Amino acid sequence: MSLIRQLWIAIAVVTLLAFSGSLVLGTLSARQYLEEQLRIKNVDNATSLALSMSQLPKDPVTVDLLLAAQFDAGHYEYIRVVGPDGKLLAARESKAVSPLAPTWFMALAPIQVSEGSAQIQDGWRQFGTLHLKSLSSFAYRNLWHGTLELLAWFAVGATLCGVLGTALLKRLLSPLDRVVDHAKAIGERRFITTPESTTTEFRTVVAAMNQLSSRVGTMLSEESARLEALRLQTQHDAVTGVLNRSHFLNIVDEALESEQAPAGGLLAMIRMPDLADLNRELGRSTVDAMLQKLASGLTDFGNSQHGWAVGRLNGSDFAVLAPDAGPGDDLPLRLSESVNLAVGEYMRNAELQIAIGLASYRRGNTLPQLLSHADMALSKAIEQGGHPVLEAVNAILHPITDLAGWREGLCAALDARRLTLHAFPVLNAKGQLLHNEAPVRLQLERNGEWLCAGEFMSWAARAGLIERIDLVVLELALAHMRKDSRPLCINLSSESMCSASSLSAFSKQLADLPDIAARLWIDLPETAAYAHIDAFRRFCAELKPLGCRIGLEHVGQRVGQIGELSEVGLDYLKIARTITRGVALNTGSQTFLRGLATIAHAMGMEVIAEGVGSADEGKLLISLGMDGVTGPGIS
Repeated sequence: MSLIRQLWIAIAVVTLLAFSGSLVLGTLSARQYLEEQLRIKNVDNATSLALSMSQLPKDPVTVDLLLAAQFDAGHYEYIRVVGPDGKLLAARESKAVSPLAPTWFMALAPIQVSEGSAQIQDGWRQFGTLHLKSLSSFAYRNLWHGTLELLAWFAVGATLCGVLGTALLKRLLSPLDRVVDHAKAIGERRFITTPESTTTEFRTVVAAMNQLSSRVGTMLSEESARLEALRLQTQHDAVTGVLNRSHFLNIVDEALESEQAPAGGLLAMIRMPDLADLNRELGRSTVDAMLQKLASGLTDFGNSQHGWAVGRLNGSDFAVLAPDAGPGDDLPLRLSESVNLAVGEYMRNAELQIAIGLASYRRGNTLPQLLSHADMALSKAIEQGGHPVLEAVNAILHPITDLAGWREGLCAALDARRLTLHAFPVLNAKGQLLHNEAPVRLQLERNGEWLCAGEFMSWAARAGLIERIDLVVLELALAHMRKDSRPLCINLSSESMCSASSLSAFSKQLADLPDIAARLWIDLPETAAYAHIDAFRRFCAELKPLGCRIGLEHVGQRVGQIGELSEVGLDYLKIARTITRGVALNTGSQTFLRGLATIAHAMGMEVIAEGVGSADEGKLLISLGMDGVTGPGIS
């Protein structure tokens, strides 16, 4: 019950008690006053009439006329003249009068008035005794009206007190709304802070809640920093800072197998020759500085494109993964220029040449096959004096057309609704279904091959069709969930997350289907959440109240910033396959995953491992703190 309602009830109770007390006291006092006034009136009227009758002739006609005149002039219940022998000589009595007050009120507050009496003389002898009694109905009327007026004043007073009290209470309790919002935010795992109130009691509560949020935020920041240090230790090369061999090859393997990765790309291998001789001639510190400069140049080159990765395969070999790059791109030339800019001067002084070999790949190629072709290209480059050499792993399955052709094909597919969702199970620790993950498929030509997201989404982004595809994906998901009661998870893009129109469309559709919204899970890219943090917060604030669950997918590279999401209230994290792959043989990854699960659970989030290759690997990940698993080894 709200405080305002309680205030009104309290005012009503107090008013009722005050009115009851005032009514009892006022009624008793007024009744006593009226009884006294009626008694005096009866006595005075009886004395006056008896004196008048004593001075007049006592014949029956005169007595009767005098009684009639007095009775008609006043309001009497009766007037009687009784002789000395008790015989009634004359009388006037009023007929039944309609009560001027409710019967129940008259019964509760009876007015008892004694009659007035006086002796009538006839010379020196007594003629008789006069008895009269005034009507009490008018006294009841006055008493009833006084009670009604008292009730009206109390009602007006109570109403005014309630209105003023409500306004005052709302003003005094206005900081309580912020306290409630703060408490709700903590309950939703959003550790925010709010300004302290000027009210002492509220200020104490808000200060305590802010202290709790600050402590949680500090704890999350410290744990995130430790986790980031552990990630760098397990995934990056200690000398150059780029990805180490095992993690880089996990990323390459993911690019070859994942349906959400681009359909093809290039793998470049860069070799600094005669590293042992350089160490002897120049010293380890100088060579390490050269390696760091080369790694820095490759990192700057890789950062120019989204999704590219740079790693160190061994002491002298570096590699760059360039998804969605094709043989026709000028990547070899640009990469060569970047390498020469970084360490060309050192190499020329040492009369050495850095070799670059590239291999093009398509989804479905195996990792050993790709590495073999890249190494073959590198050997040819060394033979040709360091000039970049490109090797193709196999024929291109889906020739890349121009942007206009892709736009036309994608629009035609969208118009014809040639899109569908494929479901893959995500299981919890008990082997029960958490939800079905449903990536989108698209058919460019009728009766043609169904393309997975990685094969067309990059072109859809260039053609400006991502938001339209996401809307169709949501419509397909809602249609499916009307027929299937199981939870479903869809992938949405950063473009839709940042678009106000798309967000409004999502919100409108989900608001009309609360039962379905409660079963909908939404994956957003990890990179999008941090790159567009304000848009991500708006997205969560708009859709989470509708019941759907929101999480990040492919989590792994930005865990050091996870504390920034403490105010959002995320529901889950899906850990990238590049981290979970081969976890049984990597104790560093096990420690990292255990720490990540701990900090995620502290923020109230579930942790799901992606790309699980076998049931045994899934059991190991569950033992490390994962709440769910998904991948080719999960069914």
